Amino acid sequence: MSAYQSIKISLIDIPEGRLRDVNQDWAECLAGMFVETGQKTPIDVVASGKKFTLVAGAHRLTAAKLSKWKEIDARILEPEGDQVADDLRLHEILENLGRKDFNALERCEAFHEMKRIYEAKHPEAKNGGDRRSKAAQNQRKNQNAIFAFCSSAKESTGLSRRSVELAIQTFEGLALETRERLKGTSFASKQSDLKALAGLDGEGQKRVLDMLLADPPRASTITDAIAFFEDKPPLTDSEKRFRTVCDYLPNLPPASRRNVFRQHKKEIVALVKQEGWIDE
Repeated sequence: MSAYQSIKISLIDIPEGRLRDVNQDWAECLAGMFVETGQKTPIDVVASGKKFTLVAGAHRLTAAKLSKWKEIDARILEPEGDQVADDLRLHEILENLGRKDFNALERCEAFHEMKRIYEAKHPEAKNGGDRRSKAAQNQRKNQNAIFAFCSSAKESTGLSRRSVELAIQTFEGLALETRERLKGTSFASKQSDLKALAGLDGEGQKRVLDMLLADPPRASTITDAIAFFEDKPPLTDSEKRFRTVCDYLPNLPPASRRNVFRQHKKEIVALVKQEGWIDE
């Protein structure tokens, strides 16, 4: 359940540990839009005594403050149950995923956090059990519900279940220090780079970031920095494009992959014949 109303900005607290930091440039841009068109989407809050705690909409709240507003339109969530904190965290994650507001690093952390929340709600999923039992079947049904956005929006976002798993693996492979150093940098925006960085141990990650964040930088990309340490020549533009295609193609939905193959039908058919992949 939830209710909509205008509330005083001075009564809204922003909790620590949010997945996404406020981008001041974007907040200022939103403030300009607020002046011209007003607030289109309410923020989400939860009551906390006589005050409120922000759940989703930090950029909108910051924009309202920059615009010198005294009040802001809000949806007051009314969570129920004994895992309110996890439910609100999940709401924050899904709201940002739905708006496509996360960069690659934030998205990896979001999926990792969703996994943690799911395992907290369904400990039997983490500990295993009889997959044929009714409880296990219900557990898988619940898990599918939590990740329902992957199915409903995969055509527009390119997300698949494999993408979710890869994001979680990438986040777990990044050292805590690495994650903190990446925040707020352009290097946090590319999934394939984060995956490559996660394949290094903690010391290797530190050396790569030392190169990238030096003044002046000693490498322009994560891929180039890794190649330097492995004593390999940097990838050419053609090799980089090839790697990008190889990274993204398997994660496309089947229908999208088939459309790609259809666009290159003649070349694919010719290669099949040339390589003798199909017995005549």
